Amino acid sequence: MEIFVILALVLAVILIIGYPLVNPARYRDLIERGRTSARYNDLCDARENIFEALRDLQFEYATGKLSTADYQQLDARYQTQAADVLRQIDALQAQTQNARGRRDCPRCHAAASASDKFCAQCGAKI
Repeated sequence: MEIFVILALVLAVILIIGYPLVNPARYRDLIERGRTSARYNDLCDARENIFEALRDLQFEYATGKLSTADYQQLDARYQTQAADVLRQIDALQAQTQNARGRRDCPRCHAAASASDKFCAQCGAKI
């Protein structure tokens, strides 16, 4: 009988200590931030590639390797692509800023979800 009480107490202590470590809600925000930052990095790379293509296009036109009609057609295409990528970056930044309307850690200023009681980065009480 005593062994069952001890096992029950040990199990209760393990559950109480372990629950915050395996709480899926805690990691949901971290995973979403990771996806957002990967998407943001991809968009920034696309933006840089388009700007580089525009610079190359202007150089090719200035050196006389492109006709005016070809230059105008390619320039319009790259300008449209650049505008689309910049719109997506702006929308993603606005979405991230709306999500950042959540609480921040008072010690390390890391973003925390509304359900967090402690900071996932430094462990400070929020």
